[in-house]
This record gives sequence, structure tokens and C-alpha cells, in this order.
Amino acid sequence: MRVANYPTELRTHRPEIFGCGLVASLGILLFDALIFRFGVYYYSDNIFVVYPVAVNSLLESLRVDVRPIEFFILLAANKLYLPLWFVVSLLCTVGATLLSALACELVFERALPKEGWWLLGLGNPILFYVTSQAGTVSQALSNLLFAGAIFVFVFELRQLPGRLPFGWRADRVSVFLNLMAAAMFFTKETVVAAGIVLPAANALLRFKARRLSPIFLFSLVLPIVAASCWFLLKLKFPSEFPTLMGEGPYDLRLNPIAWGRNLIVTLAFPLTPLPTSFISFDLLRPLWVVVALGSVIIFIRLLLREGLRQPKIVLPLLVVAASLAPMILIRSSELYATMIAPFAVSIVFLFGLARMRWLTLAYGLLLYTASLGNAIIYCLGADFNLLGLQHLKYSIYGDEYQFYPICPIGTTAHVEWDGTAATEDPFYKIKGAMICIR
Repeated sequence: MRVANYPTELRTHRPEIFGCGLVASLGILLFDALIFRFGVYYYSDNIFVVYPVAVNSLLESLRVDVRPIEFFILLAANKLYLPLWFVVSLLCTVGATLLSALACELVFERALPKEGWWLLGLGNPILFYVTSQAGTVSQALSNLLFAGAIFVFVFELRQLPGRLPFGWRADRVSVFLNLMAAAMFFTKETVVAAGIVLPAANALLRFKARRLSPIFLFSLVLPIVAASCWFLLKLKFPSEFPTLMGEGPYDLRLNPIAWGRNLIVTLAFPLTPLPTSFISFDLLRPLWVVVALGSVIIFIRLLLREGLRQPKIVLPLLVVAASLAPMILIRSSELYATMIAPFAVSIVFLFGLARMRWLTLAYGLLLYTASLGNAIIYCLGADFNLLGLQHLKYSIYGDEYQFYPICPIGTTAHVEWDGTAATEDPFYKIKGAMICIR
């Protein structure tokens, strides 16, 4: 597929895009049905998100994280029907999947096969995680903004040489990119690097092409102001603010070996066709690690081969890699990796279906099966006994996460705070004073 024909290709993609969105929505709704059926509660990280909503206080939300967009979404949902946040996560996740696939087509200038579009809606082993936790609405928003910004950046990169130098028509794509970059700072910390890297890279490209118009320069102020506000708020409310060479879980460590490990792990989460919940069982963890290493090695070989064949794909891929800085330099997580999951899987489908069709189809179905396995293990609770295997501390699948249950997700229409005097322990405070209205 050539970039010059991209609008035409996009129009012909409409049935596949619709199918991808429909299949993804149905797959996510199955997870939601499991959560409602098993009576899953709000746990752990969800508490820090639900509590500010219950007390109707943006300030309380900022004390934990600078995520005002998530706060206002959940606040609006709580006014109507709290589980509506499921709809937001669904729409953001589906949107991120579609935009990632379109961006992937632009980067490699090839059309994703029809089967790839349909499979992509399901092909994500960590799909359950990002759509099932109230505390990850911010991650779903981040994924959507990141995918949209990557798509716009690559579109601008490919179209810039043949575009008029000035005027709204020449600048509107970059303006939209800068708007999304500004919004990123108020969703989640994992996307802050992307909010800096993408507009900076775009500005550099426009500077080299001598396209620094007043409209573009004015829009570039938006991510700069957003970044400054985010930094000032982090200084005022320093909860989980990373420090250099610290000992906390979110501190930056100058360790290239750890960076390499984090990069591999970040790629492994979306590419491994096994449930990530396997890591929480002693005998299944080595199996997941072996399959994960194999998946990452094949994926990196694929990228290196295509990079040698098409050198122009290197720049957008480097920008994507730089946007992952928080999860590489600080901490990797299966939740954070959902940011690039549809992009990475799109690359596999883009090249795999052309050569090994049935194997790639089976791979895509295994990815969704893995996410479904995660959903079942999570919904059965921390006491779930898988063949008598010993539990290990990991993610949301162990009893260290599923403690202090607050309100059942499916039967809680609203949450309120009874005004009881607060203590210094937020878990105790919320547990003792949250009112669950059915």
C-alpha cells in the first residue's frame, strides 16, 4: 500500500474496521459479563480511584495521581450509574486498537489482511486487564491518545513533503497531534514520555522542512503548558514521584541491564499467547517465560529484517520506542504494556498472515484465549486452586491484591462517603466509610 492512496485504502477498509470494532466489543463484553456474574469487588488500586469520586473531590484525586480526566469520567458515571466506566474502557480500547492498526499500515505502507483486522479485535492477551479495573480507566484513555498520536505523527511524517507550507489545511494535523499530546499529561504517567517525544519529533521534522507556521507554533505551546502544569502538580503532590537512584517501585535506576530486561518484558506481555496469570503459579511461570522469550526474539528479528529492507520505517519505530521510556527506564508492567499491544500484534498480523496464514490465525485466537484465561482466574478469586500449584505474588491474580473488598462492581450503582473521621491509612479509611448504593 502506498501512502498516496491511503485515503482510498481507508475507505475500502470500512467493513474490516467495523468488524474489528464489533469483535473487540463482543470480546470485552464477555469479560464484563464474567465480572458481573462472579460478583467481583473493587480492590486495591481501585480504591484510590473510587474514593475521590465518593467524596466528590478533585483535590483528593490529585493527592494520589495527576489524572483529572479519569476523575471527571468516573464522577460523571457515579452520578448516573457507576459501572458505566466499563463503557469508557471498552470504547477507548477499541479505538486504540483501530488507530494502532491504521498507524501500523502507514509505517510499513502495507495493508493489513482482512483476517488480520477481524483477529486484531481479539488478539491481545492482556485485553482483560485494561478493561476490567476502575483504576485503569486512565490507562485505557492513555492507550487511545497514544495510538491516535502515533497515527497522526506517521501520517504527518509521510505527507509533510508534498503539503503546502502554510495555512490551516497544512497545519491541522500537527495541531491535532499537539492537542492529544497535551491531554496525555492528564491521563497517566506512562504516557508522559509520549506527550513530550511526539510533538518534539514533529516540531523537528517541520523545522527541517521549514514549516514552522504561527498556527503550528501556537499549538506547540499546549503540550509545553500541560507538561509544566503536570510537573508543578507532581511537586505539590509528590506521591509516587520518581527519584533518581531511589529505592521505591517507581524510581529511576541507571542500570542498562534493567532497561534491556524491561524492554523485553514490555514486548513479551502483548506478544505471548499464554495467560499472564500463569506468572502467579510456581510451575507455570517458567513455561510463560520460555514462550515469552521465543515470541520476543521472533518479533525483534522481524523488525530488524524489515528495518534493513525499508530504512524509512526506523524513525517512527524509534519514536514509538522513545515513547515507552517510563516502562523501560523505571518499571515494566502488563498493564502499561497494553499501550503498545495492538500496535505490536498488528505488525505480527501484517507480515505473518501473508506467509503462514493458518499459524497466524491460530496465534491470534490463542492471544484472546490467554486473556479469557486471565479473566476466569481473576474472577474465581485468590483462593482459586489450579491443579494444586503454589501461588506466587503477582499482579491482580493473588490474595495480596484482592484484599479490603469495598463494593461489588456489578451491583453498586453509586458510591458515597459517610463523613467518618479519616485516618492516615487510605485502605482502612475507605473500608470503614464507603457507602455502596445499589
